[in-house]
Amino acid sequence: MWFLARRGARAHRGSLVATSLVLVLAGALLSMTGWLLVAGVTGGDDDGRASELVALSTSFAGTALSLVVLVVAATVTLALRRRRGELALLRAVGATGRQVRALVRGEVLTTTLTAAPLGAVGGLGLAWLLRPVLEDAGFLVPHVPAALLPLPVLGATFLLVPTALVAARIAARESLRLSPTAAVGGSRVESREVGRVRRACALVLALGGVAVACAPLLVPGALGAATAAVSAFLLVAAAALAGPLLVAWTFDRVARYAGRGPRGRATTRLAVANVRGFSRRLTTVVVPLALLLAVGTVQTSVNRAVAVAADTQLTEAVGTDLVVTDPSGPVDPTVLRGIEGVASVTPLAVQPAQVRVEGDSAFGEGFAWESTAMRVMPAGTGPDVLDPGVTAGSLAELGEPGTVAVSTDARLELGARLGGTLTWRHDDREITSRVVAEYDRGLALGPLLVSAEALAAEGVTAAPDTLLAETTGAGVASAVTSAGLVAQDVDAYVDAVAQTAADGQDLSTVLVLLLLGFAGIGAANAVVLATAGRRDELLLLRRTGATRRQLLTTTFTEALVTGASAWTIGVLAVLPAVLGVTFGLLGPTLPVVDLPAAAALTVAVLAVPVVCTHVTVSRADRAASLAGGRNA
Repeated sequence: MWFLARRGARAHRGSLVATSLVLVLAGALLSMTGWLLVAGVTGGDDDGRASELVALSTSFAGTALSLVVLVVAATVTLALRRRRGELALLRAVGATGRQVRALVRGEVLTTTLTAAPLGAVGGLGLAWLLRPVLEDAGFLVPHVPAALLPLPVLGATFLLVPTALVAARIAARESLRLSPTAAVGGSRVESREVGRVRRACALVLALGGVAVACAPLLVPGALGAATAAVSAFLLVAAAALAGPLLVAWTFDRVARYAGRGPRGRATTRLAVANVRGFSRRLTTVVVPLALLLAVGTVQTSVNRAVAVAADTQLTEAVGTDLVVTDPSGPVDPTVLRGIEGVASVTPLAVQPAQVRVEGDSAFGEGFAWESTAMRVMPAGTGPDVLDPGVTAGSLAELGEPGTVAVSTDARLELGARLGGTLTWRHDDREITSRVVAEYDRGLALGPLLVSAEALAAEGVTAAPDTLLAETTGAGVASAVTSAGLVAQDVDAYVDAVAQTAADGQDLSTVLVLLLLGFAGIGAANAVVLATAGRRDELLLLRRTGATRRQLLTTTFTEALVTGASAWTIGVLAVLPAVLGVTFGLLGPTLPVVDLPAAAALTVAVLAVPVVCTHVTVSRADRAASLAGGRNA
């Protein structure tokens, strides 16, 4: 059987090359993520920056793994669907279902064990190239011992092998359900029915996706927003399971209008009939395209929603009419107190610290130190100057030594609640503070608030980086500027902070581009495989009188309908997450969407099937024409 599997892999190297490409890229993506995780664990739990790297890699791993599973499963399914006639012929000449499954399993296993490690080794190089971007973003990237380098490669391979085998078994099972004569015929319309188990799984995933999309309503801040982003993958996975029903329903709606009226030409009617009759095949094309839209839209829109919420919170928190900063470093409050027209000056500072997080060790036991920052302000600062939005407790107690306030979203991450204690350290000295208040503007002010007096009692001094000034006369901003400082009103200050945050998004942009690149290649690969698998069908149309133009028009219409269906499913999958994040962070308002990114992804989802289909059909038609000329 292994001999037949190797021979089969050689005979069908065309489709296996496409499958191998996806497996190589998937191995690289998973291996890179594994390298980041190993690097973070190597740094040790006592280093807060290393623990941040572990958190980054585990967060990225969830998105990458979901994307890899769906794209690899669709690619393997399409590659085997092309061989339905061959598998049926084996059944017709006496092969048992068990033998056919063993043959398919051997071919897929051979391909995966060859391509996945190759891509995983390349992923280590990709991770090394990513190292400068990580360091610029403030992550500590420890040296990974050579003895640990095989771990990401083995991990990527062990994840891809079962994914490919499960997809192959499902694809082979569909072929074996058909009678040999029906499968060899190749012209039958595919069944739209799906099994009860598959329907139940699709329903569970759909309900889970909607439930997860509501996470920001219960879990505030960036943590809830990141959780809601997972709902898009759950809903796309549900669409993949219920694909034949969902895609057929979509195509039925299109068919009601596409063939009507005087413009309902023969090519259009044939294209609509094809997409209606082969919904199961087209599902494996629609899913990667929908993923391309879902991944890009949900990642960019969630980031934008968090940025908009942070800007809104900062605008609402600052109550003075002037904000003063010094581009060269810390700012001296005494400079403002000598300027006429300045009624009050409130210095703010940021104190780096490492907070002990119980039960969050990379090895699952003990504790870890998480790097964070404390916003420092004078004790007794009123809400008319700086309003954190206190939801519980009182900031009046912050003047006492050993006290701290925690944001509502950080309390879940740090495990600190009102009345409890928080352990943090500075210069390797551990300090325990009592939580006296909770506030909900943590995206703007940071996870922790502490008074300068409480820090001074612990022997810690934080240099002010921002001054909140209340003025009573005109010309104060000019006087501050002449002193070498930057004076801005609240709106200008918020814009400057937002721009600084946007300039530091290089790492996020690189990671999103990696995901989109893999999703885009997977989608293009699926379209090429599906179109190439129809070579006999297209050749038959040519031989029965269809012109090249009619053939291209028919396939163009099919590709356009397929892209539109993928766009619809992708939008429906993303919408709950976008609504949940927007309502959770900003309240009832219009959904926050990154429109430029969404527009670019829309063009890509519509263009990929059209371009790939046109190129594949044109090549197949030229090859058929050349073969006909030689035969003549």
